[in-house]
Amino acid sequence: MSAGGRFEEFRFPRGFLWGAATAAHQIEGDNRASDWWAAEERGLLPHRSGRACDHLRRYEEDFDLARAFGHNAHRLSLEWSRLEPEPGRRDPAAFDHYARVLDALRERGLEPVATLHHFTSPRWFAERGGWLAADALDRFAAHVEAVVDRLGPGIRWWITVNEPTVLAKHGWVTGDWPPFRRGRWDLALRILHRLCAAHRRAYRRIRALRPRALVSFAHSIPWIEPCDPRRPLDRLAARLRTRFLVDLAFDFVRENGRLLLDYVAVNYYTRSVVRWRPRGRALLFGADCLEPHHGARRFDDLGQELCPEGLLAVLRRCARLGLPILITENGIATTDDALRLAHLRGHLEALARALGEGIDLRGYLHWSLFDNFEWAKGTTARFGLAETDFATLERRPRPAMHMLAEVARSGRLAPVASGEVTAA
Repeated sequence: MSAGGRFEEFRFPRGFLWGAATAAHQIEGDNRASDWWAAEERGLLPHRSGRACDHLRRYEEDFDLARAFGHNAHRLSLEWSRLEPEPGRRDPAAFDHYARVLDALRERGLEPVATLHHFTSPRWFAERGGWLAADALDRFAAHVEAVVDRLGPGIRWWITVNEPTVLAKHGWVTGDWPPFRRGRWDLALRILHRLCAAHRRAYRRIRALRPRALVSFAHSIPWIEPCDPRRPLDRLAARLRTRFLVDLAFDFVRENGRLLLDYVAVNYYTRSVVRWRPRGRALLFGADCLEPHHGARRFDDLGQELCPEGLLAVLRRCARLGLPILITENGIATTDDALRLAHLRGHLEALARALGEGIDLRGYLHWSLFDNFEWAKGTTARFGLAETDFATLERRPRPAMHMLAEVARSGRLAPVASGEVTAA
């Protein structure tokens, strides 16, 4: 790579993990024992997940697709509500199913990255108070132990909980996800603390049972910048937002000053540009800034800014923790193939630059393998490397899937030729 900014050829290290990330409720279908299914049944959510992508039955062909496009790793979640549909009752059929799923991954040379809690919980858990219940941490710890004991052999990479700040925000601040509590900042902070405590308990259980395991939680980390760096209050707004959305979770997973993490699992999607506006929720988080002096900015269908340089900035920040880094989600919601290609190319260049700086980056898992059920957005947000036809459930690889496959197979990111896609 050129020091002057122009990208030249880069070769990724041998053993680098390439793949995609998924979550059970979003792709499996018929997740009937979960709190999300219960909310869908009651009409509290705008979309029904139904059969989703029918991955519950199509997992082998989906893994064939991943392998055919050069993937050597795959992130999945093991759905708690299937494994423990009633308090204390483990379902042998569900454990057998996930054992077959994990075998199918390994048979295809796909390294599993297993998530224990990806937003959904058993219906019974939610009805008993969810993460605020007195016995919530004990219940989750017992679940973790059962999963690691029965399914753990052969899994090296573990994620305990996915995006605790995002779950706290949507469930207790914006109120558009279960349990639909709006404006409860106090409860959101308690939930974040409880989820991080659940991670600490799970970390100790996993490492006791599988001493060679690598354990983390998946953290949603935007790159946060002040609208005008010359304004002290804008800088303060950016620091406050970073403190609450990024640093606090890392603080909560410390024990006796030590981070209970074996690696940093980064979910990166966007840059957040903020300015000071001391009213309401903006008192803590500032206000999103769209002032023109930031130049041309592009956004996906969910309003997330496309900012590959933000990924490099996030990786530099995470590198200060002194741990290996795995990108466990990165993607774009769009139906524009050219925009998706530019987004992917830009972020691959950011990976290369990070590695070129000596950052200990172990892999890249794109969100997602194919279009899925995107929570309260239903099937309207298209994140897939492959398009999903939700009428037939056919998966159709997009151009970005071919681009990622070429890099994954060759381990090489070539310069952009004249007339080819450029970074977003």
